[in-house]
Amino acid sequence: MARLPANQPTLVDDPVTGYRHRYCRRCGRELTDPDSRLTGYGPNCDPARRPRAAAEHQVEQDPLPGT
Repeated sequence: MARLPANQPTLVDDPVTGYRHRYCRRCGRELTDPDSRLTGYGPNCDPARRPRAAAEHQVEQDPLPGT
């Protein structure tokens, strides 16, 4: 995981929180898209955009011959 600079500047643009992220919270890359800066995640790292794993399910199988 990339280390963020200790003196990361705060950008005040969000009327609700008063804060926008400058670097991705997962990979540390600089964020350029305004929507990404509000969420704090880049487009490839955003958990809301990532597909979830399929639910595990059991399948009936015939025994292997010779065992």
